[in-house]
Amino acid sequence: MARGDLVLICASLIVIQLVVVSSEDIDYTTIHDELKKLAGGMRKKCLAEISGVTNEMLVEAEQGEFPDDNNLACYFKCVMEKGGVLKKDGKINFKVLNKMMPPAFKKVGSEMLDECREINGNDNCELAYNFNKCMFNANPVAYFVI
Repeated sequence: MARGDLVLICASLIVIQLVVVSSEDIDYTTIHDELKKLAGGMRKKCLAEISGVTNEMLVEAEQGEFPDDNNLACYFKCVMEKGGVLKKDGKINFKVLNKMMPPAFKKVGSEMLDECREINGNDNCELAYNFNKCMFNANPVAYFVI
């Protein structure tokens, strides 16, 4: 698979994980399970690259438990970089996030992203951690950890 295609797929997954449709016909558990399956390779790669992070930590983060842990922060950085939404210069690529957002998710997803646009950090790990924490706080139901 070409790198460009992989970046687009990863960016799509990140956007979809962060937003929720305001329809009662959507089964969010199914959506999250499908995304986990699709993004499993990225999770596996970042877990292998970043020592000290476990699947249990990721499940806890998905439920809003964000321990002050640099390894977890660097895991988030790894996923965001591999997904093409965190640039090496420490800026989140909101254009990619917005462009990849499916129309049904635009309203809620844009609101979440707007709430987290001003997030910063001392390095890319801290930035990714702060962004994920902000996205959870913006919409805990829609937040999802790859």
